Amino acid sequence: MKNQVLDQLHAHQSIRSFTDQPVTDEEIEAIFSAALAGPNMQNFQPVTFIEITDQDLKRKVTEKVHMKYIENATRYFVVAVDWHKVLLNQDPETQAVIEERLSHYQYLEGGIVSASIALGRAQVAAESLGIGSVTMAGAMGAFELYEQKLNLPKYVKPIMGFSLGYPDKKPGVKPKLPLAGSVMVDRYDDQQMEQAITDYDQTMAEYFKGRDIDSTWTQHNASLFKKIQANPGLSQYPKDKGLNIN
Repeated sequence: MKNQVLDQLHAHQSIRSFTDQPVTDEEIEAIFSAALAGPNMQNFQPVTFIEITDQDLKRKVTEKVHMKYIENATRYFVVAVDWHKVLLNQDPETQAVIEERLSHYQYLEGGIVSASIALGRAQVAAESLGIGSVTMAGAMGAFELYEQKLNLPKYVKPIMGFSLGYPDKKPGVKPKLPLAGSVMVDRYDDQQMEQAITDYDQTMAEYFKGRDIDSTWTQHNASLFKKIQANPGLSQYPKDKGLNIN
């Protein structure tokens, strides 16, 4: 089955190199109005996108997380779970009730899910306009800078970075796991998953070969987990924002 939307979704590429062509405010409005029209937790709409226009701050974030496609992005946004907005315009008694509820994990999870849905929709909306993008969980390594510079209230926690711009270079479509590696029926099937990964390792070995890399998906994952160090500050950060991860 094929149509224009399905074709666009299958053609996704993460863009990390951008031209000098501006992304207009009108295009930004179109992207985010479509993104935020999607489903979210109980219509609380606990999502806020914060654009960083200060090029010096973008440079500092880039230096912190080693992602040039932040500094060089035409437009760069921090995607935040935002429960602060539901406290506004409430009386003190109601605020106290809401804050007690927000201390429970389900609200952090619901905010992250809501933000993730909005971010995915923003990416699709951008691509429909010919604008490239890349999403970055690693951009959270600069959370101290966001706290210092973005005037973030309690209950507002950034979770991702989002760079936008017209593509300069396209890396090509990266193969994904076969559906058997992500869709199951009635139960989790380890044998099905292992076979899907075995098949996918062959696909990715060919893909990596075209990029002069000798690896499979399994080997690549192992090398990343061995290389990337955990950041204890990021584990504490949700608690500091009043959001419970226990």
